[in-house]
Amino acid sequence: MTNIVPFPKRVGLGEPIPLEAAGAPYEFTPDELAKLCRWYSAMKYAFPRVQGVMAVCHNERVSAIGLYGEGGRTPNCLISKHEADGRTCLIWATEQDPPRLIGSIAEITDAQIVAIAPPRNEARWLDAGGWMKVLADRMIAGARPGGGLAPSPA
Repeated sequence: MTNIVPFPKRVGLGEPIPLEAAGAPYEFTPDELAKLCRWYSAMKYAFPRVQGVMAVCHNERVSAIGLYGEGGRTPNCLISKHEADGRTCLIWATEQDPPRLIGSIAEITDAQIVAIAPPRNEARWLDAGGWMKVLADRMIAGARPGGGLAPSPA
Protein backbone atom coordinates (compact mmCIF):
# COMPACT_ATOMS: atom_id res chain seq x y z
CA MET A 1 0.00 0.00 0.00
CA THR A 2 1.30 3.46 -0.88
CA ASN A 3 0.30 6.94 0.11
CA ILE A 4 0.66 8.25 -3.44
CA VAL A 5 -2.49 9.16 -5.33
CA PRO A 6 -1.73 9.03 -9.08
CA PHE A 7 -2.17 12.43 -10.67
CA PRO A 8 -5.01 12.15 -13.19
CA LYS A 9 -4.16 13.27 -16.69
CA ARG A 10 -6.85 15.11 -18.57
CA VAL A 11 -9.81 12.78 -18.51
CA GLY A 12 -12.83 13.69 -20.61
CA LEU A 13 -13.64 17.30 -19.88
CA GLY A 14 -17.10 18.06 -18.58
CA GLU A 15 -19.19 21.17 -18.93
CA PRO A 16 -17.33 24.49 -18.64
CA ILE A 17 -17.20 25.93 -15.12
CA PRO A 18 -17.89 29.68 -14.96
CA LEU A 19 -14.95 31.74 -13.74
CA GLU A 20 -15.49 33.75 -10.56
CA ALA A 21 -12.24 35.67 -10.63
CA ALA A 22 -9.60 36.82 -13.07
CA GLY A 23 -6.84 34.32 -13.69
CA ALA A 24 -6.31 31.16 -15.60
CA PRO A 25 -9.42 28.96 -15.86
CA TYR A 26 -7.60 26.06 -14.17
CA GLU A 27 -6.58 28.06 -11.09
CA PHE A 28 -8.76 27.76 -8.00
CA THR A 29 -10.95 30.81 -7.48
CA PRO A 30 -11.04 32.68 -4.15
CA ASP A 31 -14.40 30.99 -3.36
CA GLU A 32 -12.95 27.56 -4.14
CA LEU A 33 -9.88 28.31 -2.01
CA ALA A 34 -12.16 29.26 0.91
CA LYS A 35 -14.02 25.94 0.56
CA LEU A 36 -10.70 24.08 0.35
CA CYS A 37 -9.49 25.84 3.53
CA ARG A 38 -12.55 24.63 5.46
CA TRP A 39 -12.14 21.12 4.00
CA TYR A 40 -8.42 20.98 4.84
CA SER A 41 -9.17 22.24 8.36
CA ALA A 42 -11.97 19.72 8.96
CA MET A 43 -9.79 16.88 7.68
CA LYS A 44 -6.96 18.07 9.93
CA TYR A 45 -9.42 18.14 12.85
CA ALA A 46 -10.49 14.55 12.13
CA PHE A 47 -7.02 13.29 11.16
CA PRO A 48 -4.42 15.44 12.99
CA ARG A 49 -1.50 13.92 11.06
CA VAL A 50 -2.92 14.65 7.60
CA GLN A 51 -0.71 16.83 5.40
CA GLY A 52 -1.72 19.07 2.51
CA VAL A 53 0.16 19.83 -0.67
CA MET A 54 -0.81 22.09 -3.56
CA ALA A 55 0.59 22.46 -7.06
CA VAL A 56 -0.09 24.63 -10.10
CA CYS A 57 1.30 23.68 -13.50
CA HIS A 58 0.84 26.35 -16.14
CA ASN A 59 2.21 24.11 -18.92
CA GLU A 60 -0.32 21.35 -18.21
CA ARG A 61 -3.04 23.89 -17.24
CA VAL A 62 -3.89 22.23 -13.95
CA SER A 63 -4.09 23.08 -10.23
CA ALA A 64 -4.38 20.46 -7.54
CA ILE A 65 -4.66 20.05 -3.78
CA GLY A 66 -3.79 16.73 -2.22
CA LEU A 67 -4.17 15.41 1.31
CA TYR A 68 -2.06 12.51 2.44
CA GLY A 69 -0.95 10.73 5.57
CA GLU A 70 1.03 7.88 6.99
CA GLY A 71 0.41 4.16 7.05
CA GLY A 72 -3.23 4.08 5.95
CA ARG A 73 -4.39 5.97 9.07
CA THR A 74 -5.29 9.10 7.13
CA PRO A 75 -7.04 9.61 3.80
CA ASN A 76 -5.03 10.09 0.62
CA CYS A 77 -6.98 12.12 -1.89
CA LEU A 78 -6.69 14.78 -4.57
CA ILE A 79 -8.91 17.49 -6.04
CA SER A 80 -7.65 18.89 -9.34
CA LYS A 81 -8.89 21.54 -11.74
CA HIS A 82 -7.95 21.17 -15.42
CA GLU A 83 -8.42 23.36 -18.48
CA ALA A 84 -8.16 22.36 -22.14
CA ASP A 85 -9.71 23.70 -25.31
CA GLY A 86 -11.58 26.43 -23.39
CA ARG A 87 -13.27 23.93 -21.05
CA THR A 88 -12.64 23.41 -17.35
CA CYS A 89 -13.26 20.32 -15.26
CA LEU A 90 -12.79 19.22 -11.67
CA ILE A 91 -11.50 15.76 -10.80
CA TRP A 92 -11.68 13.89 -7.49
CA ALA A 93 -9.23 11.03 -6.91
CA THR A 94 -8.65 8.78 -3.92
CA GLU A 95 -6.16 6.06 -3.23
CA GLN A 96 -8.78 3.33 -3.62
CA ASP A 97 -10.90 4.61 -6.52
CA PRO A 98 -10.20 5.77 -10.08
CA PRO A 99 -10.39 9.53 -10.71
CA ARG A 100 -13.87 10.87 -11.47
CA LEU A 101 -15.35 14.13 -12.67
CA ILE A 102 -17.17 16.25 -10.09
CA GLY A 103 -19.49 19.19 -10.65
CA SER A 104 -18.05 21.44 -7.95
CA ILE A 105 -15.53 21.44 -5.14
CA ALA A 106 -18.42 21.73 -2.67
CA GLU A 107 -19.67 18.33 -3.86
CA ILE A 108 -16.69 16.78 -2.03
CA THR A 109 -15.82 19.32 0.66
CA ASP A 110 -19.34 19.88 2.01
CA ALA A 111 -20.12 16.17 2.27
CA GLN A 112 -16.87 15.41 4.06
CA ILE A 113 -17.20 18.34 6.48
CA VAL A 114 -20.74 17.18 7.36
CA ALA A 115 -19.47 13.62 7.87
CA ILE A 116 -16.66 14.82 10.15
CA ALA A 117 -19.12 17.00 12.13
CA PRO A 118 -16.62 19.47 13.59
CA PRO A 119 -17.81 21.76 16.40
CA ARG A 120 -20.09 24.64 15.38
CA ASN A 121 -17.50 27.08 16.70
CA GLU A 122 -15.06 27.21 13.78
CA ALA A 123 -12.45 28.86 16.00
CA ARG A 124 -11.98 25.41 17.60
CA TRP A 125 -11.06 23.65 14.34
CA LEU A 126 -10.47 26.09 11.45
CA ASP A 127 -6.74 25.96 10.67
CA ALA A 128 -6.29 29.12 8.59
CA GLY A 129 -2.59 29.27 9.50
CA GLY A 130 -1.98 25.71 8.33
CA TRP A 131 -3.92 26.41 5.13
CA MET A 132 -1.91 29.57 4.44
CA LYS A 133 1.27 27.48 4.76
CA VAL A 134 -0.09 25.00 2.19
CA LEU A 135 -0.75 27.94 -0.16
CA ALA A 136 2.63 29.56 0.48
CA ASP A 137 4.48 26.26 -0.07
CA ARG A 138 2.61 25.32 -3.25
CA MET A 139 4.71 24.26 -6.19
CA ILE A 140 4.29 26.48 -9.26
CA ALA A 141 5.72 25.29 -12.55
CA GLY A 142 5.74 26.38 -16.17
CA ALA A 143 5.06 29.56 -18.06
CA ARG A 144 2.10 31.73 -17.13
CA PRO A 145 -0.58 32.20 -19.77
CA GLY A 146 0.36 35.20 -21.86
CA GLY A 147 4.08 34.55 -21.43
CA GLY A 148 6.67 34.85 -18.69
CA LEU A 149 7.72 32.39 -16.05
CA ALA A 150 5.57 31.66 -13.06
CA PRO A 151 6.89 33.07 -9.80
CA SER A 152 8.58 30.71 -7.39
CA PRO A 153 6.71 30.03 -4.17
CA ALA A 154 7.51 32.49 -1.37
